[in-house]
Amino acid sequence: MAFGERLQALRRARGLTQEAFAAELKVSRQAVGKWESCRGYPEIEKILYICGRYGVTMDELFRDELPAGRREAAEPPAELARQSLGTAIGAFLANLSPANKWAGAGSLIGVTALVALCALYLRGGGDGEMTMLWIGAIIVFGVVEALTAGLVSIWFVPGAVAGLIAAMAGAGLLAQLVLFLAVSAAALAATRPLVKKLSAAKAVPTNADRVLGAQGKVTETIDNDNAAGAVYVDGKTWTARSAGGAVIPAGSLVEIERMEGVKLFVKPLEAIQMEKEEEERA
Repeated sequence: MAFGERLQALRRARGLTQEAFAAELKVSRQAVGKWESCRGYPEIEKILYICGRYGVTMDELFRDELPAGRREAAEPPAELARQSLGTAIGAFLANLSPANKWAGAGSLIGVTALVALCALYLRGGGDGEMTMLWIGAIIVFGVVEALTAGLVSIWFVPGAVAGLIAAMAGAGLLAQLVLFLAVSAAALAATRPLVKKLSAAKAVPTNADRVLGAQGKVTETIDNDNAAGAVYVDGKTWTARSAGGAVIPAGSLVEIERMEGVKLFVKPLEAIQMEKEEEERA
């Protein structure tokens, strides 16, 4: 059942006529008729009022407006691409399961213990002990990662391997530790794209999202100052506003730039074409 049909059923169940329902929402009867015939949607303020006044949820009203199947997720937003490594790791850690968080904490404790054990050899520990220590670290980090498969300790494995190689080559303890930390940091940086991918939320677009970037036709002059305007796109009439603030006359062809609530913000195709030509000349 579409939104319009659900709204009509809700109104009739309360014994209200379209006129009475429109008066309560402070809109015209024609507006209610347009909503119930699936030719548009109320503004978000009206939707919230309906939900609160009649005890329904937005999920109940818009349940069948969602797509039947999932579409491939779009490219990550620019904000995600610009976020720092620390932000990406923070978001990734927040999405870990409790078991993986404990495993990650155990890995950090293991690193701390490794550094502490290495410090015991600063006064002349043997190369044999350090070799066994690095082999143990590789095993511990590898087992933790194999048990969790959550990227909680894999970064330390190549670092421990580098430390082992340095110990076998006779390098000093300080050099081994520096090499361990440097290689671990490099492995972390190399896996940053994967961290971003795993930490990014996968949005499930709605039918409404499909109109973004689409072209439509203005059916009612768009005038932001007078809170007026409508555009026909994707088989439905939507409340519309001008993205640039200019008045857009009825009959104009526009492109949908963004959506706020149930309002579309549009820009005339002529203006978009002029901007592209200016960019090409520049």
